[in-house]
Amino acid sequence: MTVTFNQFRYFCTLAETLHFGQAAERLGISQPPLSRQIALLEENLGAELFIRGRKGVSLTAAGRQLLDDSRDVLRLADQATRNVVATSRGQKGGLSVGFTMCAAYSVVPQLTMQYMQRFPEVTLSVREMLPNVLETELKEGKIDFAITFPDIEAKGSRQYTLSREPMNLVVPQDHRLSQSTRVSIADLRDENFICVPREQAPHLHDGIVRRCQADGFAPKVALEVYLQQTIINFVAAGLGVAFVPESMRLAHIQGAAFKNVRNAPMVEQVLAWRAANRNPCMPGFLEVAKDVSGTSRGSTGAGRTE
Repeated sequence: MTVTFNQFRYFCTLAETLHFGQAAERLGISQPPLSRQIALLEENLGAELFIRGRKGVSLTAAGRQLLDDSRDVLRLADQATRNVVATSRGQKGGLSVGFTMCAAYSVVPQLTMQYMQRFPEVTLSVREMLPNVLETELKEGKIDFAITFPDIEAKGSRQYTLSREPMNLVVPQDHRLSQSTRVSIADLRDENFICVPREQAPHLHDGIVRRCQADGFAPKVALEVYLQQTIINFVAAGLGVAFVPESMRLAHIQGAAFKNVRNAPMVEQVLAWRAANRNPCMPGFLEVAKDVSGTSRGSTGAGRTE
């Protein structure tokens, strides 16, 4: 017993009009093919669906039951079609994004909000990770996008610069520089630095070291700490000074004083993805990222590959 999609459609149209001629006209076919399909449907089901009369037809009890079920079939088929189209356009599906703690205080909240508003039917997974974990998960295809420092070396990766901001000096509130209105890098020559390990974030680490070297000294790194918020907490406890992205001011950690520094080192956050990833939700996310970043340069290095 096989019932085709068209037979469901023909049946519903006839059941709604209760007239072969009107149903055929609505379907855009002639009456004989419609009559043959309805007769074949009744034969396949082994049940009479219509009572034929001179002025039209009426539904049998079996016909009324099939009408209820057929409407559900057609509704689900229509929904399935719309779902396929929406998914192919990136309006449905799933997207996974990993980000650094720094990005959580800068671009991630706005980017997440904007994307969820524009693509409400996409299931968005957003997770905070360490930079080296982000790179690994991107390489292995466990995440679609990484929002991180421009150190990603995943093969076949692409990058788009989301933000570029100065780094601020963070000192304990009772530090000799906490009340200074003008701080220079040279003032830090004898300070103990708290810094992220180079293997964790080379871009961040090297930017600080190079800036100090430009003023004639190498920073004395007393402690290496993975998370920027932890670095600020250690500074507040009097364990040293540090450079952190300016957006980390939003952490509002008591006991730490943020200072602007002349010619401060800069830090970037990039959106990275694998060129081979064909997730249809990705173009929409990249479009929103470009809007949120306020730039129009496209991916750095013209879509740099590694």
